[in-house]
Amino acid sequence: ETFNIEDVSRIGYTFLGWEPEIPSMFSGNMTVKAKWQMNQYTITFDTDGGSTINPMTVDYNSTIAVNIPTKEGYTFLGWEPELPKTMPANDVTVKAKWQANKYTITFDTDGGSVVSPITADCNSAVTAPTSPTKAGYTFLGWEPELPQTMPAGDLTVKALWKANAYAITFDAAGGSAVSPI
Repeated sequence: ETFNIEDVSRIGYTFLGWEPEIPSMFSGNMTVKAKWQMNQYTITFDTDGGSTINPMTVDYNSTIAVNIPTKEGYTFLGWEPELPKTMPANDVTVKAKWQANKYTITFDTDGGSVVSPITADCNSAVTAPTSPTKAGYTFLGWEPELPQTMPAGDLTVKALWKANAYAITFDAAGGSAVSPI
């Protein structure tokens, strides 16, 4: 009697056949064992601007271990979707989730009026504060220059001042003229 045996399936494996091969005709009981080859799948990492993590091609059900990416000014929160502990029976792409760190710009006015610090997320826009004042001086700016976006670290900037020049003129009230100084 002849018959066909359909291929069997197993998640994460490719069916290679039967061992021993099933003869087209036989006369009696026979035990055959399925031969399987473990499949490999690829996990791809989108670090969203963080340090590069190369794709990994690994056997189905293998443990997945990967370094945590870094991104200046941000804290790594995990992967979306969550990184599987073992390789599933399909290719996977995961994307890094980040939270911007908060940093502070402190203003040293060098004797001028007080300027409150600015605390904001890394890479967020920095709005220049109202310029400080100092009797007898003109404010020239900040050293180092105030950044347009919040840097990835705390920063202290110092006020630059130029002493004002004043003239004194004399009214001699009818006496001899006195040159101004």
